[in-house]
This record gives sequence, structure tokens and C-alpha cells, in this order.
Amino acid sequence: MPPITRILMVTHVVCRYRLIALLPAHPLRTLLLTLSFLVPSSWAGTGKLSEGERLQKALERLGPIFIKFGQLLATRQDMLPPEWTAALARLQDQVAPFDGEQARDLVEASLPLPFDEVFAQFDTTPMAAASVAQVHAATLKNGQQVVAKVLRPTIRPVVQRDLKVMAFGARWLERLWRDARYFRPVRVVEDYRDIILGELDLSAEARNSEAMRRHFLFSPLLYMPAIHLELSSPTVIIMDRINGIPVNDIERIKAAGIDPKVLAERGVEIFFAQVFRFNLFHADMHPGNIFVNPEHPESPQYMAIDAAIAGRLSKEDLNVLGRMVLAVMREDYSALVDAVIRAGWNQTPIDRPRFERAVIDLVEPVRSAQLDQLEFAPLVMKLFDLARRYHIEMPVQYILLMKTLVHIEGLGRSIYPQLDIWNTGRPLLEAWMLAEYGPSATLKKLQNRLPEWTAQLPDMPDLLRDGLETLRDLPYQQDRLEARLEQQLVRHRHKLLAGLAGLGCAGAALWLANPYSWPLSAAALVLVSWGWRR
Repeated sequence: MPPITRILMVTHVVCRYRLIALLPAHPLRTLLLTLSFLVPSSWAGTGKLSEGERLQKALERLGPIFIKFGQLLATRQDMLPPEWTAALARLQDQVAPFDGEQARDLVEASLPLPFDEVFAQFDTTPMAAASVAQVHAATLKNGQQVVAKVLRPTIRPVVQRDLKVMAFGARWLERLWRDARYFRPVRVVEDYRDIILGELDLSAEARNSEAMRRHFLFSPLLYMPAIHLELSSPTVIIMDRINGIPVNDIERIKAAGIDPKVLAERGVEIFFAQVFRFNLFHADMHPGNIFVNPEHPESPQYMAIDAAIAGRLSKEDLNVLGRMVLAVMREDYSALVDAVIRAGWNQTPIDRPRFERAVIDLVEPVRSAQLDQLEFAPLVMKLFDLARRYHIEMPVQYILLMKTLVHIEGLGRSIYPQLDIWNTGRPLLEAWMLAEYGPSATLKKLQNRLPEWTAQLPDMPDLLRDGLETLRDLPYQQDRLEARLEQQLVRHRHKLLAGLAGLGCAGAALWLANPYSWPLSAAALVLVSWGWRR
């Protein structure tokens, strides 16, 4: 049962920013708009705010969990209009820190050893605070500088409360608005639920960070700080402290003697390696989580933190992605459309010829453009807009992947405006496709399956004979099955009729004993007549 008080608060904000007017035409829309004007908060009006800005302001008023939900919606260009997603992308997660002494107590309670045996110093003034957790600097007994990321003590009940409100609203939206099935509000809320609950489990973030750290352990491309797993828990992470330059501080990066072109291209290499080589990618690569190591300017290295949101693609999704990319590179748009349709992402039947023409009109100008003039992010936005028009909903992992790639290009071009993401990533992508789909990969798969096939070979004649006999007897078996089903149907109908006849007799007896009980008797006779008609 969702909390009534919170629902009333959400209703107040919805009326204040007149969000009901954003819904498409519906028989109840006019009634809801009329009722919303009975709420005094709607009388203030929205001034010159656009639709997207009204949605943005409303989510900011509702607090951190709704802000994070809006940030997720900002990536769903396949579902929402571009003006909405552009406004939602400006949502800021600004939360006041909680008491530092309380954070120290939470860290102490989670440690397997006494606090003074672990830390030589702990700064109760937070370095940074967000809606889910805040970070404190500390020093271990051995002199190692670390940071402690501490989960907010009250965040879990707040998240559970707001998730119930969102789920309640999504269910009613699907019930009242038939076309909501194209946008799957219940599914979107479920996806967000998985993401936000994953952020509340800091042990999952620790596992993601350690996995990425192992992948790039001896690589000059990326450094992930070590996690002290023996000191960490689901509510606290202790990790090595890093000293890097924020990736958006371009002046300091240049002053450190780092070549912007090399740095930007290495960011693209990291992305393709995470997706196609390791199948684990950092899906929250905004500037607050990415730094640059100034120690080796001749070989610039990125430093990343906060891997709470990480993406993995299933083997099937990677397969679809590989086929789509290969089709684009070969200019085989028919194969590209086939890959999309076979993936089952469309919510309604697709007019294939029309969809293929739309894809060609969108991608062909990109293929004919100069590589150094190509920007990937606008192409992705157009693809999302095309998907929305044809009611194609991509899996959430694909959304995270595209969001990450757009962030990578944005960061890379802020460092080096002439970054060519396609020319940089194409050799890496071709190498992966050759390894996955090339002749050697096919031969290797055959070799791996050969022992299994060899073991089954002696049984093949018997299996073939059994299959042929099954096909021969199939009409006879079908007749027997239909006769048996008919017998069961007749038997169940006789039982039903006998029960209804007994109920009718009981009703008649009841009426003879007490004529004033005619409603019960009439109900029994109606059931009897319905049973006989059946």
C-alpha cells in the first residue's frame, strides 16, 4: 500500500506544475485537468516554463529519488520527446550532508575490528555528499590514505516509499491510458528500481570496481582505486584515495603537459575495451567520477571511481549489437532492419519497407560524411527519436551503453574538439567482430562442440528412427488425444450439471420451506438454466 501522505505531496506538485496537461488526449484528461484546478497550488501558473522545464522543476521539488529517476528518464530518448530529455538532463543532485559524527559511528559499526585499530585519522567533515551516500577522507594505521563512502542511514526507507508511489502511479497510468503500453511506465519504474536498489548495496559497487580494476590492472589506459574488501560492507566502502585532475578541468590538463588528442582517444579505447573485451562497462561516467593521472603526461591515464551503475550485455545482446554494427559498416540496411525486428524490441508491428527507408535516410548521410566531421551523439539521439516513433523499446542495458558512449564522446570532444570516435573505435570493433565471427572463431566453436557431438554419434540412428516413428504415428496419437480430451470434457460437464441441478433442488426446497427466500431460489434457478444452456 503506497503512503497516502506522500501521494498527496506528489499530487500537490503535479498540480503546481500542471503536469496533467502533458498527458496525451484521453477521455479522463479533461476531467483530471478540471479537478486539478480545485487544488490551490495550481492557481499560481507556470509562467513561461516549457513542458520539459515544468517536469524538471517538479522532480526537483519531489526530492533526490525523483531527481535520480528523472536523470534515468533523460537517457530514454527512445521513449520521450527530445525537449523533455534535454530538460531532464539538467537535473542536479544537490543534497545537504548528514552529520559527520554519525558517519563515523556508521563506519565503526560496520568494521570487523575496533575503529582505532583500523584508522589513524578520520575526517568527520565530508569531502562530498550525494543523495545516496557521502565521502570522508581517512588514513589507515599503515599510513595509506583512503576515503570512506558511507550510505545515508535514512535513504533505504525513503527509497522504498518513493518506489511504491512511482509504481502506484505507473500502474494507474497504464490502466487509464491505453497507449501507455508503448512507453511501458511500469517497466521503466522496475528498471529504475533495479538501478537505485543496486546503488544502495555498496558491496555490489565494490565488486564492480574490483572487477574493472583487475581488467585494467597493468594497463596505461585506466586506473581504478583498490577497494579494501575486508573493511567494506553493504553500507560502507573503504578505498584508496586518488589524486587526479578532474576530467573537465581542461586548463590544468594542458598545464600538466598532457596531449589532449591522446587523452581523448584513450577514453574511446577504454569504452570499447570495457564493452567488447570485458563485457563490463562503467555506466555513470560523468565528470564527477572521472579524473586524469598527472604523473605520466607522456602516457595519460584516466582514473575512475563510483562504479555503482555498471552495465553488462548478455551474449544474445552482444550478438545483436555485433550484427547491427556489421550491417552499418557494410551498408546492408536490410540486415540492420532484420536485426532490430528479430531482437523483438518493437511493441507494435513494424511497417518494414517504411522503417527501412527511414533508417537509410538517417544513416546514409552519416556514412557519406567526412569522418572528422562526424559526431556520434546527434546520430544516437536521432536513432532514439526514430525508435520512439516506431514504438521500439531497447533493453535498459543498451540504453546505459548508448548513454555512456554519448558521455565518452562529450568528454572526449571537450578535451580535443576534433575527436573522431568512429575512426578511433573502428579498428577495435573490427578486431572484436573478427574474433567473435571470423573463421578462427567458428572453427574454435566447432572444436569445443566436437567431443559432445562425438559422444552423441552412436545414438544418432536410434534417435532418427524414433523421430520417424513419432512422425508416422502422429495422426493416430492426435486422434487419441482429441478423444481423451472430449471424454474429459463430457465428464466435467456432467459433474457441473449434477452440481447445478442439486443447487436448483436445494433452492426449490428452500422456497417451499420459506417463500420469502425467493432471491436465493431465483439465483439457484438462474444457475441451473445457465448450466443447461452450456
